[in-house]
Amino acid sequence: MSFSTIPAEIRLQIYSELLVRSEPIVFIADYGRVNRMMRREASPLLYSSNCFRFPAIYPDWPEETTAHIAFLDQIGSQARLIRRISMALLALGYPPTASNEFDEADIEQLEADVKALELIRDACTGIQTFELLLPGWGIALNCSANAKEALTILDTRLKSFPSLQEITVNLDLAADEHLNDDVLETMHRYGWIVKLRELPKRRLYPRR
Repeated sequence: MSFSTIPAEIRLQIYSELLVRSEPIVFIADYGRVNRMMRREASPLLYSSNCFRFPAIYPDWPEETTAHIAFLDQIGSQARLIRRISMALLALGYPPTASNEFDEADIEQLEADVKALELIRDACTGIQTFELLLPGWGIALNCSANAKEALTILDTRLKSFPSLQEITVNLDLAADEHLNDDVLETMHRYGWIVKLRELPKRRLYPRR
């Protein structure tokens, strides 16, 4: 008996056991040497049932910045099958400067994050859930007007995703840190679901 003669519902159960993960997974596009039937049957399950973790964007590291582009180019039209994405947006994760204001690096990072979101939006038209990963030493300690403006800009881009239903924020905070009330209120006003995780106490060295 060959695999293709097994009933379709059993083949789908096998695909599910092999391809569906409970934790976010990093890019998978190459199935190896599989036949056309298996690729056709497995693709919807792989891309629609998993959460894909996209790498953070580093403007100074082009190889990191283009990783998500290469992945989306490789899977082509199958990107529309993706339902959940997890990604760190570093514009909301930079340590605050001594003056607690955005500097040139912050602005460059924000522009890079916005560009990445627009690319994902145009390719992954079926996204329903976007999970933001934020280190607590960034915006959690920064209540400047610029930081809240960055939240507004990113929320506008995320809300432009045609099928998006939920925005979740996973925020790591040390035991001696707290989420600024204004920032938390802004996130809730935008409808973001905020999940806090407490980490051991750490020492913060602001950027100059």
